[in-house]
Amino acid sequence: MSENNFDRISKGRLYRLGDKLGDIIILSLLWLLCSLPIITMGTATSALYFAVHKRFHDSSETPARDFFHSFKINLRQGIPLNLALLIYGTIAVFNIYVAIRGWNGIMLPTWYAPLAGLLSIPLLCMVPYTFPYLARFKNTFKNTLFHSFTFSTMYPGHALLMWLLILVSLALMIFFFPSLLFMPFTCCYLCWRIVEKDFGYALLMKDKREHPERYQNENSDSSEEDEEDEEDEDWDDEDQDEDDSSDEEEDEETDDQDEEPESDTDEP
Repeated sequence: MSENNFDRISKGRLYRLGDKLGDIIILSLLWLLCSLPIITMGTATSALYFAVHKRFHDSSETPARDFFHSFKINLRQGIPLNLALLIYGTIAVFNIYVAIRGWNGIMLPTWYAPLAGLLSIPLLCMVPYTFPYLARFKNTFKNTLFHSFTFSTMYPGHALLMWLLILVSLALMIFFFPSLLFMPFTCCYLCWRIVEKDFGYALLMKDKREHPERYQNENSDSSEEDEEDEEDEDWDDEDQDEDDSSDEEEDEETDDQDEEPESDTDEP
């Protein structure tokens, strides 16, 4: 096959569709294989998020390389984060179970069940943003968890939506086995669309705090435009007032002219 024919085929819609489907299957399988040890599931999730970000934000054409690049970099911090969330989640679930069903015939007070549910809230808040944050930013273990919790409290609707996507994806992968070929990528992509808006706004606010001089010109330009608009409005008002006064003078002149004939007719 000549190079011209290959270029023509590679630019076709069918080839691009096959390329995208190949990326979806490759990244989904890589996430599945790297998540099998359980303790590396968080690192695999951050690597999948990084590969999706490079694919759609930077138009990268090497998804597998991007995946393993992020997996290697974040492995040291991803395993402790994953273990911390797994341990906390296990304790929270066991605590709720004991609060509802009791333990060895011992029933706890009824007020303890809501308290056990409240203790699981930090876990629910940290999970959606922890590994996307790990994929996009370099920070300490403590700050990663803290910022993930902060993002969830700032955008609770986004956190709930991501939890819904995660639960639906897990249900499909368990009860519909072929969905393992595309569901990890699909869930990550939908979460990426949500999370990047929150990250972008946070980066903008940080840049405004650190470099306020960059945005002074914009504020001054906007204030000048507002002043110009006000001047234009005042000028229009003055013109209107002048027009109104001139119209009144013309009306008075016409009234005088109308009255003069009447006075002439009244004279003997």
